[in-house]
Amino acid sequence: MTKTHTAIATAALLAAGFTSMAHAQFSLPSIPGVTKSSGAAAPAADLSGQQDSLVRGYVAASKDVLYANAKLAEALGLKDEAAKVKLEADSFQEGATKDSAEAANKAVATSTDLVAQKIATQPAMDAQSKAIYGQGLVLLATGVNKYMGVGKDVSNMGNGLKGASPLQLPKLQSAVYVVTKFPDAMTSVSGALKNAVSFAQSSGVPVPSDASAAAAAL
Repeated sequence: MTKTHTAIATAALLAAGFTSMAHAQFSLPSIPGVTKSSGAAAPAADLSGQQDSLVRGYVAASKDVLYANAKLAEALGLKDEAAKVKLEADSFQEGATKDSAEAANKAVATSTDLVAQKIATQPAMDAQSKAIYGQGLVLLATGVNKYMGVGKDVSNMGNGLKGASPLQLPKLQSAVYVVTKFPDAMTSVSGALKNAVSFAQSSGVPVPSDASAAAAAL
């Protein structure tokens, strides 16, 4: 076998391996509030544009959750922490890059944990704090609804990535990151909304209809 034939055979084996990995990697678990897409994979030429839309949507939804967490933290008495979360949301870059997606994922996880830990202590709130908490619920519902919309794009992108060639995959790492991380992120923000609504109900905070509807849809 010549060197050329050897190289071609090696490339073929690598392609088969990458394709197998892609099929395994993008078999998505169930996402709260999102029905799995059973559609065909997107044409290869569309994947780059879909990646841009997917990542921007994920970052935008995450930004809404950050603003929500800032309001909730403020209502719960974490004023300094709330100011930091809001500042982070204000300065957040909504780019369609893997770095943007990673930053969004980390910021949401950190601020969501902050709010959950404070709720666990069952803090008392005065009338003003309850009003601010209600504003946070509305923002959180908006963010969760956007996440649900992103979930449909995640399912479609996952199907598209299954058919991507090994040469395309290195250019689609932002999409790979979001598709891989999204199920856990969606589960986290969904749980956060349910927890925030439950605490509101037990604390005498009127639950906005938007928040009730979003929680019921999960």
